[in-house]
This record gives sequence, structure tokens and C-alpha cells, in this order.
Amino acid sequence: MKPLPPALRKEAVISLEQFCAEQFDEPVGNLAVEALFDFMAAEIGPLFYNQGVKDAQARIQGVITDLDQEVYQEPFTFWRRKR
Repeated sequence: MKPLPPALRKEAVISLEQFCAEQFDEPVGNLAVEALFDFMAAEIGPLFYNQGVKDAQARIQGVITDLDQEVYQEPFTFWRRKR
């Protein structure tokens, strides 16, 4: 998996740092939060990524299944329109 762009990674670390500050009695330093973020991204991130891929596959499969109904054109309509 590609690494996050630095700006997004920074926002994620800041968000996690704020969460830790609100949830835990002990202050958590920036290095600890970054280490926690890196661990979560490496260890748990693939779980969410894989689920996203499965969800996208299911959605695309549904679109493909309905494609024939969406784009079907009735043949031999010239004489029916003339009536």
C-alpha cells in the first residue's frame, strides 16, 4: 500500500493525538502517537483496505449485472413507430 501524503499523515497523527489526550489520563507524546499511528496503519490498515476493495468489487459487480438492462436497445422498432 502506498504511504499517505505527508499532509494527510500529519492530520491523522494530530487527530489521534487529540483523541489520546481526551481519552487517557496520562499525556501521550507526539513520538508515541506517531508510533501508534504507524503500528495501526501497518497492522490494522490492511483490514480496512481489503474491506474497501471487497465493497468496491461488489458495487462494480452490481453495476455490471444491471448493465444490459440499462443500455438495452429494442431492435426492429421502425415499423412500430410508423403505425
